[in-house]
Amino acid sequence: MNREAFSVDAKDISKGIVEISRKARFQGVTPDEWRSRLAAFLAAQPDVSAVTSVDDVRPVAEAAGGSNGTMLFRARYQSDEGHQDRQLVLRFLPEKGLFHHYDVTEQFNLQRALGETAVPVPKQLWLDSEGSYLGRPGYVMERVAGVSTPMAWMTSGILYDAPPEGRRAMSEGYVRALADIHELDWQSLGLDWMRGRARGARPVERETNWYWDALLWSGHTEYIRQLAPVRQWLIENEPEGMQEVLCHGDANFGNYLYVGTEVSAVLDWEMSFLGPRECDLAYLRIGDSILLDGVPWPEGVLTYDEMRAEYERASGYTLQHMDYFELFAGYRMAVINVLAMKHFPPEVLSAYEPVLRRGPELCRAQARALGVTLE
Repeated sequence: MNREAFSVDAKDISKGIVEISRKARFQGVTPDEWRSRLAAFLAAQPDVSAVTSVDDVRPVAEAAGGSNGTMLFRARYQSDEGHQDRQLVLRFLPEKGLFHHYDVTEQFNLQRALGETAVPVPKQLWLDSEGSYLGRPGYVMERVAGVSTPMAWMTSGILYDAPPEGRRAMSEGYVRALADIHELDWQSLGLDWMRGRARGARPVERETNWYWDALLWSGHTEYIRQLAPVRQWLIENEPEGMQEVLCHGDANFGNYLYVGTEVSAVLDWEMSFLGPRECDLAYLRIGDSILLDGVPWPEGVLTYDEMRAEYERASGYTLQHMDYFELFAGYRMAVINVLAMKHFPPEVLSAYEPVLRRGPELCRAQARALGVTLE
């Protein structure tokens, strides 16, 4: 198949997934209703004395996947510091989310803690933990200048459109930003509570169980049966003595904003966890292999091996046990694909199910290569 055929297929699938996910997140609430809710929420804040207007309320153009809902809006209001005219972002718990567990308070607190570091994240402003004003639990943060890539980043968007030297600079910045996240002292940031994310004595065991709970929630018995031995093997063979760092959890190009070739913000922290830094690096490889398998790699973008080498250079750390962590990433991606089958309405699932099945198939192939006994 030629490059154009690969590109059309990946772009069509990407656009379809985005549109279906958007409909699931914004079902039943109009922009006018969001405008009223946001105005009431802002007016209730202690540092806001009066709201002049809330307008230009709209979903983000490239919302990928089925995670939190995201709305952009403009707010004019009076604060303790005078008149404000700001471009803001609302993140909220969707009616129909991809995962079994969301906690917007945890997301807000994590990003507020990161705001005290050199990692570029939007400033967190206000939290509605119970949805008393927004109708759904959510929070508002500043909008950061920058552009992200679409889900099918190898076929369109800012990275694809850049010259080879620009692509290289952008992918190097991406890896360096990830290394900076891993260098944070998460304990001094007060992030110990993240160890309670799921049951287990060790980091990968906990995260493996978090995704297992999500898989059980899906009720998809076929994949529960298929992935059970992979889960057990991951828990029994977790490497000893690994560094425990803050992992972004969803380290893909679409969650980075760029101004030119510089990273201006790292977004979407709802999949974050404490674990070995190898978890994020392995996810770089596995995450793109589902949708973009076979799509030619754009000239200039660091290959996976080059990303690993750049990471080791930037961090001074030598990555270990990558076969194990790539299987762990494959397991996570397999569960995410199964959850997407639950998330999408039946009338459209048939069009995307062959792609979504690639996740479990790839995971099982990885497991066989490592000698895992499957049924």
